[in-house]
Amino acid sequence: MERSRSAFDHWMHKHHFTFRDTRGRNITVQCNLCLPKINILSTARDSTSNLKKHLERKHSVVCRRKIRDTPSSEAPSSDGPSSYGPSILENQTAELSEAKEAKIDPTIYYQTSQSRLNTLVFNFIVEDVQPISILEQPGFRRLIEVLSRGKKVMSQNAFITKLEVAFNKMKGELKVKLDKVKTLCTTADVWSVQDRSYFGMTCHWLEDNLERKSAALACTRIPISYTCETIIAKIQEIHSSYNIESKVQATVTDNGNNFVKAFKEFSSEDDQDVEQSHFEDLGSILCDGEMGGDFFLSYFLPPHQRCASQTLNLIASKDLADAVSKGQAGKLHSSATEKCAAIWHKVQTSTEAADALESIAKMKFTVPCLNQWSSEYYAINKLMSLTDSQLNELTEVLGVPRFTPDETAYLTEYNDVFKPVAFALDLLHGEEKCFLGIVIPTLLTLKRKLEEKAANTRLFSKVIDSTVKAIDSRFKQVFDSSDARLATATMPQFRLWWLPEDERESLRAQLITEVLQVDQGTEETETNGGSVHEEEFFSYGPGSSGNKGGKREAAEEVWLYLQGTNKDLKCLNEFPGVKKVFIKFNTTLPSSVPVQQLFTNGSNIVTPKGHHLSDEHFERVLLLRYNSKITTALE
Repeated sequence: MERSRSAFDHWMHKHHFTFRDTRGRNITVQCNLCLPKINILSTARDSTSNLKKHLERKHSVVCRRKIRDTPSSEAPSSDGPSSYGPSILENQTAELSEAKEAKIDPTIYYQTSQSRLNTLVFNFIVEDVQPISILEQPGFRRLIEVLSRGKKVMSQNAFITKLEVAFNKMKGELKVKLDKVKTLCTTADVWSVQDRSYFGMTCHWLEDNLERKSAALACTRIPISYTCETIIAKIQEIHSSYNIESKVQATVTDNGNNFVKAFKEFSSEDDQDVEQSHFEDLGSILCDGEMGGDFFLSYFLPPHQRCASQTLNLIASKDLADAVSKGQAGKLHSSATEKCAAIWHKVQTSTEAADALESIAKMKFTVPCLNQWSSEYYAINKLMSLTDSQLNELTEVLGVPRFTPDETAYLTEYNDVFKPVAFALDLLHGEEKCFLGIVIPTLLTLKRKLEEKAANTRLFSKVIDSTVKAIDSRFKQVFDSSDARLATATMPQFRLWWLPEDERESLRAQLITEVLQVDQGTEETETNGGSVHEEEFFSYGPGSSGNKGGKREAAEEVWLYLQGTNKDLKCLNEFPGVKKVFIKFNTTLPSSVPVQQLFTNGSNIVTPKGHHLSDEHFERVLLLRYNSKITTALE
């Protein structure tokens, strides 16, 4: 006997279910979307409301896509006695559905194509810096084949081919972006890992909305015994390959001798000699080089900006530490820090010690990083935050000598006195919200806070005096830099308030000159290539082009800006000339940290040996990963 018709029979979504049975006034169906799980549902013969609710709760992505893909003229307005339209799925809990749809990958519901699978595997290796040897591992291949319902994992050769295509696409998009940028800075550094050396470079610029953008330009292999001419050649080669030589406001590096040598001879600005450095005759070095002197003498490097965070770290780890060791509390400092180091060593080498420390202190401890003063400072600070009873219990459990009252008092005072140094290092270590204009105010504030501490400390007055002198000496180039002063003056947070009264007028005049120049540069760019009329050529008399963006207008804009009190960067939109000067000088970063991050994946050093890649392919993987946020090479 044929069953009677029901609302289910002419419902637009019935293909998602398989009819099972009729039970009185109800029918039972099986959901096809829930497979392989067997899910039997029941609904009234004259209504599909239960089935609709099931689709909304469990399979909203599929149904929403079906509704979007079905023309409104074809979509039925009802499914019997009860209507089923987009309003049910799109209006009820709309925000929740949108959020869920954004998070859920549609490949969960549909069989993945081979092309899509290859892209997902490729992105997995690049984004997480996985070794390409994983493509040949039986367990990984079996996992992917099962999850993709029989699809095959790409081979290593297929990965390399896809890498070439993605890299070329990324570089092309990046060059288009950089062509539109007027001013940028680059950061450069060299790493030596596993008997290999690599030269890395990143670039950074500010958008019109003052948002910081960054890109990786290179991470290329160089000889392990590299020299300053190697650096000169690489900087010029990379700048030229992206056509940015004339746009680089400065290149930020560490204080290494080879970088300083290169920029000392070939930069437009003189650099201060590095302490305890021996400079050889660069001319003879270049003339004796394999490529000949004429090749290198044709080079011209951009201005050099030394990494401010590294310089301050050098002051803290060398000048400050030397002053402490030679001071009246030198022996006390040595004994106290040795006990701290014993605790850190125990924690680093024993999981039981680490668990005991966390159990007693109720917090996680990190072992200080080598050559990072602030890391050691914060580690000491955590230990000194413990109560005397906690500290005694900890040393007893770990089997290290107890701290004496004098040692804990010393470390507590040490933490208090040099807290501003740690804070300043954190400020200069940033990227997105860190500008060259923050360096001078940070240093001036640090000096003032240290001098205030000197009046109330028992043990560190001479140490503070030595540290302040080291700041003046090592940062002399920055304090005297016209670029750094203008970068600071164009930051609404500082303006000219940081300067002595007798120096403000001179910097104000410089700012007016810069506003004039950037305005004239903009006008020239806008008219470049167009026809010039006679009245536009001459700039005399009222209404002439020479008076429109003249000194009076620039001076008035600068005056209004300097009278303001709004410290938000957004207020620069009210002063377009000052904003252009801000972008010009604050494009430069005070730190070379971004280029150091290029070569790391979290806390792990990334190396080509561990990933079975050639140096060229290794570089391409790193650059694709770093630039994934500003290009579409990774789909």
